[in-house]
Amino acid sequence: MAVLISVAIRSVVVGVVVVLLALGTSRTGAAAGPMPAPGYDLTTFATGGRSFNPDSVTSGGGHIFVGYQNATPPDGSAGTSTIVEYGMDAKVARSWTVAGKNDGLRLDPFTGKLWATRNEDANPALTIIDPKTGNKTDYSFPAPPHGGGYDDIAFTRQGTFIVASNPATPGAHLPAVQRVTSLAGGVVGLEPILYDDSAAIDRSSGKTTKLALSDPDSLWITSGGSLALTAQADRQVIFIKHPGSQSQRNEVVNVTTAGAAEELDDSAAVKSRQGFLLVVDHDTNTIYKLTKDGGFHSGPTYSQAPKGSPVAGVVGTFDTRTGKLSPVATGFVNPTGLLFVATGEPSGDDQGDNGGGDHNNQQGGND
Repeated sequence: MAVLISVAIRSVVVGVVVVLLALGTSRTGAAAGPMPAPGYDLTTFATGGRSFNPDSVTSGGGHIFVGYQNATPPDGSAGTSTIVEYGMDAKVARSWTVAGKNDGLRLDPFTGKLWATRNEDANPALTIIDPKTGNKTDYSFPAPPHGGGYDDIAFTRQGTFIVASNPATPGAHLPAVQRVTSLAGGVVGLEPILYDDSAAIDRSSGKTTKLALSDPDSLWITSGGSLALTAQADRQVIFIKHPGSQSQRNEVVNVTTAGAAEELDDSAAVKSRQGFLLVVDHDTNTIYKLTKDGGFHSGPTYSQAPKGSPVAGVVGTFDTRTGKLSPVATGFVNPTGLLFVATGEPSGDDQGDNGGGDHNNQQGGND
């Protein structure tokens, strides 16, 4: 039995290596930094100057916003982060300093305001920035019921949602995703819409399963308008249709690459043929621009595997029905931020939820 298991593991590893080598030698015959697959092109969009460790990226109004963490600890015990606004030409327009570590950064397409969460492990806080006036306002959170902090944000017509990250006791029926109910008195009001042990339909089997989330991390909107949560260390993505309503439906897929379980960080659904992907490489202080020959097809989702994951440093297409990540660029050191920017998009990357309705995409799924 041990021999059979060993052979199976070697087969998976060999398959992964073959895929990565094919990508890494697609242009020069030798891997040298990030390398795109044939049909894609990768260039540098921007690099940090005095600010470093870029993480989250968002856009709106013809501008790109990047959160630089500046090696700050995730519990807010020291340091500051820098939010930098770029034009589409990658020139710096302005910047803001926020206390602690910025992790979640999203532009609200309904108000045009920029939301920056701080300290995803403990002592969480929120800063809302008005890019038009430059004003910023700080908000506090009530004591997190899950004992951790707050991370990524998503805006839909059904509300503003936020990830309850770093739970103290996973599996203890703790909130994993919450909806913002108010900002009254400078305090963020919240209500849970998904728990770490909520029921979900397994897309591979069609059976109902009980979640056991230990690492809720990223939020994103699928091409069909559903809210999606990436549970990074759990190697799962949970799709939340009609979030916060009586008809809410949770579905889950297990993430794999070349047949092996894989971790994801950010994901981005392509919603226009014209546009490009921005890939943030945290450890090299670089934001890359990924384009596709002939343009993208509306519908597919792209995701990234960060440092420390089984097949690290990869950006690829993500099949929302099967959970399979297929690499299209490799060689990143630690990709942690991902954004699709539609050419000429007017309001923001998080377009409002369409009520949870889905349509078929290029991956055979309904997201």
